Amino acid sequence: MKLSVNRVLLLVLGLAYIVIIILKRSLYSPGLVDWKTIAILSSLIVVNTGLMYSGGLNFISYEIMKITKGQRQLMIISILLTSFLAMFLTNDVSLLILIPMTVAIGKFSRQNLDDVIIFQAIAANVGSMLMPFGNPQNIIIFRTFGLTFEKFLLSMLPIFLVSIGVLLLFSLVFKDKRIETVEGGQKPHIFFFALNLVLLSTAIIGILLNASILLFIFIIGISLLSLLFFEPRTVLKVDYVLIVVFILIFLVMNSVRSLISIPIEGGAIQVFFSSMILSQFISNVPATVLFGKVPYWVALSYGVNIGGNGTVIASLANIIALRNLSGKNFLKFNKYSFLFLLVTAAAGFLILFR
Repeated sequence: MKLSVNRVLLLVLGLAYIVIIILKRSLYSPGLVDWKTIAILSSLIVVNTGLMYSGGLNFISYEIMKITKGQRQLMIISILLTSFLAMFLTNDVSLLILIPMTVAIGKFSRQNLDDVIIFQAIAANVGSMLMPFGNPQNIIIFRTFGLTFEKFLLSMLPIFLVSIGVLLLFSLVFKDKRIETVEGGQKPHIFFFALNLVLLSTAIIGILLNASILLFIFIIGISLLSLLFFEPRTVLKVDYVLIVVFILIFLVMNSVRSLISIPIEGGAIQVFFSSMILSQFISNVPATVLFGKVPYWVALSYGVNIGGNGTVIASLANIIALRNLSGKNFLKFNKYSFLFLLVTAAAGFLILFR
């Protein structure tokens, strides 16, 4: 069995929770896991699997990307398309859809497109920060603090606009190379795609309206049935391990928070920097859960979203990108990701504390 990143996380978090059980002498305490958030995340994971394997998003992305004539144009289109998809499909899923397209274009044109892939990873983290359902940490913050869609969106809009602007400016420094027209692309199953698109829209509306957990369980069930009916093998493609990882993140981080005190004497500034730095070592989703309901939700949201760039483990999206680079180009990825982190951290600080 291939030891994927999710399985490594499962092993590490599982061992950590065993240690916590021994220390606390308790297997489970009520309130450790937000089961409604787990249901929301699970519904998005299952529905996004349907969207991916229906071929619809693949087809649309391919048609858009194959019209590009040069690397710079490809990079700009990739940044905009990846960030847009990440707003609604999460950062991880947007990369799982678009990076294979980039790899295919590189193969057919016989060009190294590592720079494009790296910038797609950054764009996925940038795009997902805007919407309350763009990534797991946003869903957790949105629900934990009982926010409205408008309040969340308006709070995140300044740093999103700055971040996407900086990323587009970065893309202009690369030398432009012609890319030959690429033929191919997967023909979609229209009904399979449309059904899961409706389910995704229903899930998003449900998140915004704070719908019952039963709605998300229903969405999971219908989406799984669609997988069984249209593409039976794809039922096994659902990332069930990631669902268990999210449950363990709640169990471990909420247990740790009950054992130690997170210092926030420095106020919003400390929350901003400490959550961003912590994300570099334990990833931004666990960092979000560990901070819990601190008084400064905007600073926390800025910290964990900006902190998704930087180290490879700061966000799962980064790992997806790295494993598709030729030669696993770790140093090049870190060079761009850390430079972007420093620029956006400075911008985030100025926006929050001007």
